[in-house]
Amino acid sequence: MTSVDAYRALGFSDEDREDAEKFTPDPVAVEGLVTQLRAVVGHQGTEPQLRMPEDPRNTVAALLITVPEIRKYHRERGIPDDISWATLADLGLQMQVSRRTHGEYGLATHWWLTIHWAGQIYALGRLQYMLYQVTEEKPVPGTEPGEWVVGVHIPESGPLTPELVDASFAQARKFFPRYFPEYPIKTMTLNSWLLDPYLLDNLPQESNMVRFGRRFTPYGTPTDSQDSAIFFTFRSHDLGKLDEFPQDTTLQRLVVSRIKQGGTWQNANGYAKF
Repeated sequence: MTSVDAYRALGFSDEDREDAEKFTPDPVAVEGLVTQLRAVVGHQGTEPQLRMPEDPRNTVAALLITVPEIRKYHRERGIPDDISWATLADLGLQMQVSRRTHGEYGLATHWWLTIHWAGQIYALGRLQYMLYQVTEEKPVPGTEPGEWVVGVHIPESGPLTPELVDASFAQARKFFPRYFPEYPIKTMTLNSWLLDPYLLDNLPQESNMVRFGRRFTPYGTPTDSQDSAIFFTFRSHDLGKLDEFPQDTTLQRLVVSRIKQGGTWQNANGYAKF
Protein backbone atom coordinates (compact mmCIF):
# COMPACT_ATOMS: atom_id res chain seq x y z
CA MET A 1 0.00 0.00 0.00
CA THR A 2 1.30 3.44 -0.96
CA SER A 3 1.78 5.86 1.93
CA VAL A 4 0.63 9.47 1.90
CA ASP A 5 4.28 10.57 1.92
CA ALA A 6 5.03 8.39 -1.10
CA TYR A 7 2.07 9.84 -3.00
CA ARG A 8 3.40 13.32 -2.27
CA ALA A 9 6.91 12.37 -3.38
CA LEU A 10 5.39 11.08 -6.63
CA GLY A 11 3.77 14.45 -7.26
CA PHE A 12 0.15 13.43 -6.62
CA SER A 13 -2.36 16.10 -5.78
CA ASP A 14 -4.60 15.31 -2.81
CA GLU A 15 -7.49 14.86 -5.24
CA ASP A 16 -5.62 12.32 -7.36
CA ARG A 17 -4.36 10.50 -4.27
CA GLU A 18 -7.89 10.14 -2.93
CA ASP A 19 -9.16 8.86 -6.28
CA ALA A 20 -6.23 6.44 -6.58
CA GLU A 21 -7.06 5.01 -3.16
CA LYS A 22 -10.75 4.64 -4.06
CA PHE A 23 -10.11 2.97 -7.42
CA THR A 24 -10.53 -0.81 -7.60
CA PRO A 25 -7.95 -2.03 -10.13
CA ASP A 26 -8.27 -4.99 -12.48
CA PRO A 27 -5.79 -7.49 -10.97
CA VAL A 28 -5.09 -9.20 -14.30
CA ALA A 29 -4.38 -5.95 -16.15
CA VAL A 30 -2.24 -4.63 -13.31
CA GLU A 31 -0.20 -7.79 -12.88
CA GLY A 32 0.38 -7.98 -16.63
CA LEU A 33 1.91 -4.51 -16.67
CA VAL A 34 3.79 -5.04 -13.40
CA THR A 35 5.53 -8.07 -14.94
CA GLN A 36 6.51 -6.07 -18.01
CA LEU A 37 7.74 -3.10 -16.01
CA ARG A 38 9.95 -5.26 -13.82
CA ALA A 39 11.48 -6.78 -16.96
CA VAL A 40 12.53 -3.44 -18.48
CA VAL A 41 14.02 -1.70 -15.43
CA GLY A 42 17.55 -0.64 -16.35
CA HIS A 43 17.24 -1.46 -20.06
CA GLN A 44 18.70 1.46 -22.00
CA GLY A 45 18.72 2.30 -25.71
CA THR A 46 15.15 2.21 -26.99
CA GLU A 47 11.79 3.13 -25.47
CA PRO A 48 9.88 0.26 -23.83
CA GLN A 49 7.21 -1.24 -26.07
CA LEU A 50 4.75 -2.59 -23.54
CA ARG A 51 1.17 -3.84 -23.74
CA MET A 52 -0.68 -1.15 -21.85
CA PRO A 53 -3.99 -1.60 -20.00
CA GLU A 54 -7.04 -0.15 -21.72
CA ASP A 55 -7.90 1.74 -18.54
CA PRO A 56 -4.93 3.97 -17.64
CA ARG A 57 -6.01 3.92 -13.99
CA ASN A 58 -4.73 0.34 -13.98
CA THR A 59 -1.42 1.70 -15.28
CA VAL A 60 -1.25 4.03 -12.29
CA ALA A 61 -1.82 1.07 -9.97
CA ALA A 62 0.99 -0.89 -11.66
CA LEU A 63 3.37 2.06 -11.48
CA LEU A 64 2.70 2.44 -7.77
CA ILE A 65 3.41 -1.25 -7.16
CA THR A 66 6.74 -1.06 -9.00
CA VAL A 67 8.11 2.07 -7.33
CA PRO A 68 10.46 -0.09 -5.20
CA GLU A 69 12.04 -1.63 -8.33
CA ILE A 70 12.88 1.64 -10.04
CA ARG A 71 13.99 3.20 -6.76
CA LYS A 72 16.35 0.22 -6.22
CA TYR A 73 17.82 0.74 -9.70
CA HIS A 74 18.40 4.42 -8.96
CA ARG A 75 20.13 3.56 -5.68
CA GLU A 76 22.35 0.97 -7.36
CA ARG A 77 23.41 3.64 -9.84
CA GLY A 78 24.17 6.02 -6.98
CA ILE A 79 21.58 8.51 -8.23
CA PRO A 80 20.70 10.98 -5.44
CA ASP A 81 17.28 10.71 -3.82
CA ASP A 82 16.22 14.19 -4.86
CA ILE A 83 16.82 13.42 -8.54
CA SER A 84 15.17 10.00 -8.23
CA TRP A 85 11.98 11.40 -6.70
CA ALA A 86 11.92 14.45 -8.99
CA THR A 87 12.05 12.10 -11.96
CA LEU A 88 9.29 9.83 -10.71
CA ALA A 89 7.16 12.83 -9.69
CA ASP A 90 6.40 13.31 -13.37
CA LEU A 91 3.69 10.71 -12.70
CA GLY A 92 1.78 13.11 -10.48
CA LEU A 93 2.40 16.02 -12.86
CA GLN A 94 1.07 14.06 -15.84
CA MET A 95 -2.00 13.07 -13.83
CA GLN A 96 -2.70 16.70 -12.98
CA VAL A 97 -2.40 17.61 -16.66
CA SER A 98 -4.73 14.74 -17.53
CA ARG A 99 -7.30 15.95 -15.00
CA ARG A 100 -7.18 19.51 -16.34
CA THR A 101 -7.62 18.18 -19.87
CA HIS A 102 -10.33 15.58 -19.30
CA GLY A 103 -11.87 16.71 -16.01
CA GLU A 104 -11.41 13.42 -14.16
CA TYR A 105 -8.93 11.07 -12.54
CA GLY A 106 -6.72 9.32 -15.07
CA LEU A 107 -3.44 9.32 -16.95
CA ALA A 108 -3.87 10.07 -20.64
CA THR A 109 -0.12 9.76 -21.27
CA HIS A 110 0.30 6.50 -19.34
CA TRP A 111 2.72 5.05 -21.95
CA TRP A 112 5.10 7.98 -21.31
CA LEU A 113 5.73 6.97 -17.71
CA THR A 114 7.09 3.58 -18.76
CA ILE A 115 10.26 5.42 -19.83
CA HIS A 116 10.72 6.75 -16.31
CA TRP A 117 10.09 3.33 -14.76
CA ALA A 118 12.68 1.79 -17.10
CA GLY A 119 15.28 4.22 -15.76
CA GLN A 120 15.86 5.93 -19.12
CA ILE A 121 14.91 9.52 -18.27
CA TYR A 122 15.92 11.92 -15.48
CA ALA A 123 14.64 15.27 -14.23
CA LEU A 124 17.60 17.61 -13.83
CA GLY A 125 16.39 21.05 -12.84
CA ARG A 126 13.99 22.60 -15.34
CA LEU A 127 14.36 19.89 -18.01
CA GLN A 128 14.27 16.13 -18.43
CA TYR A 129 16.87 14.10 -20.31
CA MET A 130 16.30 10.71 -21.91
CA LEU A 131 19.23 8.44 -22.67
CA TYR A 132 18.90 6.67 -26.05
CA GLN A 133 20.80 5.37 -29.07
CA VAL A 134 20.78 6.86 -32.55
CA THR A 135 19.39 4.53 -35.23
CA GLU A 136 19.88 4.39 -39.00
CA GLU A 137 16.18 5.10 -39.43
CA LYS A 138 16.38 8.27 -37.32
CA PRO A 139 19.86 9.75 -37.86
CA VAL A 140 21.17 12.77 -35.96
CA PRO A 141 23.75 15.06 -37.62
CA GLY A 142 27.29 14.52 -36.38
CA THR A 143 26.54 11.11 -34.86
CA GLU A 144 26.81 7.48 -35.95
CA PRO A 145 24.14 4.77 -35.65
CA GLY A 146 24.42 3.21 -32.23
CA GLU A 147 25.90 6.33 -30.66
CA TRP A 148 24.41 7.42 -27.33
CA VAL A 149 22.71 10.81 -27.06
CA VAL A 150 20.23 12.44 -24.70
CA GLY A 151 16.83 13.70 -25.80
CA VAL A 152 15.65 16.85 -24.04
CA HIS A 153 12.05 16.99 -22.79
CA ILE A 154 10.20 19.96 -21.32
CA PRO A 155 7.85 19.25 -18.41
CA GLU A 156 5.07 21.69 -17.57
CA SER A 157 6.80 23.12 -14.53
CA GLY A 158 7.28 26.83 -15.14
CA PRO A 159 9.04 29.27 -17.46
CA LEU A 160 12.00 28.39 -19.66
CA THR A 161 14.22 31.20 -18.47
CA PRO A 162 17.79 31.21 -19.81
CA GLU A 163 19.12 30.93 -16.27
CA LEU A 164 17.09 27.80 -15.50
CA VAL A 165 17.99 26.22 -18.83
CA ASP A 166 21.69 26.97 -18.38
CA ALA A 167 21.60 25.45 -14.89
CA SER A 168 19.81 22.34 -16.15
CA PHE A 169 22.25 21.83 -19.03
CA ALA A 170 25.17 22.21 -16.63
CA GLN A 171 23.65 19.64 -14.27
CA ALA A 172 23.06 17.17 -17.11
CA ARG A 173 26.65 17.50 -18.32
CA LYS A 174 27.83 16.37 -14.90
CA PHE A 175 25.09 13.81 -14.24
CA PHE A 176 25.48 11.43 -17.17
CA PRO A 177 29.29 11.03 -17.11
CA ARG A 178 29.07 10.38 -13.37
CA TYR A 179 26.12 7.99 -13.17
CA PHE A 180 26.15 6.49 -16.70
CA PRO A 181 29.86 6.55 -17.64
CA GLU A 182 29.51 3.57 -19.99
CA TYR A 183 27.30 5.68 -22.28
CA PRO A 184 29.51 8.51 -23.61
CA ILE A 185 27.43 11.45 -24.82
CA LYS A 186 28.41 14.40 -26.98
CA THR A 187 25.04 15.40 -28.48
CA MET A 188 21.59 16.29 -27.20
CA THR A 189 18.44 16.38 -29.30
CA LEU A 190 15.01 17.94 -29.16
CA ASN A 191 11.82 17.03 -30.99
CA SER A 192 9.16 19.65 -30.32
CA TRP A 193 6.71 22.09 -31.79
CA LEU A 194 8.85 24.73 -30.04
CA LEU A 195 11.24 24.25 -32.98
CA ASP A 196 8.55 25.04 -35.55
CA PRO A 197 10.27 27.66 -37.78
CA TYR A 198 7.09 29.74 -37.88
CA LEU A 199 6.96 29.90 -34.08
CA LEU A 200 10.63 30.90 -33.81
CA ASP A 201 10.22 33.60 -36.45
CA ASN A 202 6.95 35.08 -35.19
CA LEU A 203 7.26 35.18 -31.41
CA PRO A 204 9.28 38.05 -29.92
CA GLN A 205 12.94 37.12 -30.33
CA GLU A 206 13.69 37.91 -26.69
CA SER A 207 11.01 35.51 -25.43
CA ASN A 208 12.10 32.52 -23.36
CA MET A 209 10.64 30.06 -25.87
CA VAL A 210 12.51 31.53 -28.83
CA ARG A 211 15.76 31.82 -26.92
CA PHE A 212 15.40 28.18 -25.90
CA GLY A 213 14.59 27.00 -29.42
CA ARG A 214 17.53 28.88 -30.92
CA ARG A 215 19.91 26.79 -28.82
CA PHE A 216 19.26 23.86 -31.18
CA THR A 217 20.34 23.51 -34.81
CA PRO A 218 17.38 22.27 -36.87
CA TYR A 219 17.66 19.14 -38.99
CA GLY A 220 15.37 16.93 -41.00
CA THR A 221 11.90 17.77 -42.26
CA PRO A 222 9.27 19.10 -39.82
CA THR A 223 6.08 17.05 -39.53
CA ASP A 224 2.57 18.44 -39.25
CA SER A 225 1.33 18.40 -35.67
CA GLN A 226 -1.54 20.82 -35.23
CA ASP A 227 -2.58 19.01 -32.07
CA SER A 228 0.74 19.63 -30.30
CA ALA A 229 0.35 23.40 -30.47
CA ILE A 230 -3.27 23.29 -29.32
CA PHE A 231 -2.69 20.79 -26.53
CA PHE A 232 0.43 22.32 -25.03
CA THR A 233 -0.94 25.85 -25.25
CA PHE A 234 -4.56 25.26 -24.20
CA ARG A 235 -4.66 21.68 -22.83
CA SER A 236 -7.32 20.73 -25.33
CA HIS A 237 -7.45 18.51 -28.42
CA ASP A 238 -10.58 20.19 -29.81
CA LEU A 239 -9.90 22.35 -32.87
CA GLY A 240 -13.57 23.24 -32.85
CA LYS A 241 -12.99 25.47 -29.81
CA LEU A 242 -10.65 27.97 -31.43
CA ASP A 243 -13.01 30.86 -30.68
CA GLU A 244 -13.27 29.77 -27.03
CA PHE A 245 -9.57 29.57 -26.25
CA PRO A 246 -8.12 32.45 -24.19
CA GLN A 247 -6.21 35.09 -26.14
CA ASP A 248 -4.34 36.70 -23.27
CA THR A 249 -0.77 36.09 -24.43
CA THR A 250 1.19 36.56 -27.64
CA LEU A 251 1.63 32.79 -27.88
CA GLN A 252 -2.09 32.07 -27.50
CA ARG A 253 -2.96 34.61 -30.17
CA LEU A 254 -0.27 33.29 -32.52
CA VAL A 255 -1.37 29.66 -32.19
CA VAL A 256 -5.01 30.42 -32.96
CA SER A 257 -4.39 32.96 -35.71
CA ARG A 258 -2.12 30.66 -37.67
CA ILE A 259 -4.73 27.91 -37.71
CA LYS A 260 -7.49 30.31 -38.69
CA GLN A 261 -5.31 31.54 -41.54
CA GLY A 262 -5.05 28.00 -42.87
CA GLY A 263 -1.60 27.23 -41.48
CA THR A 264 -0.45 24.03 -39.83
CA TRP A 265 1.75 23.83 -36.77
CA GLN A 266 4.64 21.38 -36.94
CA ASN A 267 7.02 19.38 -34.81
CA ALA A 268 10.68 19.75 -35.74
CA ASN A 269 14.02 18.24 -34.73
CA GLY A 270 17.11 19.99 -33.46
CA TYR A 271 20.47 19.06 -31.99
CA ALA A 272 23.10 20.78 -29.87
CA LYS A 273 26.47 20.00 -28.37
CA PHE A 274 26.14 18.28 -25.02
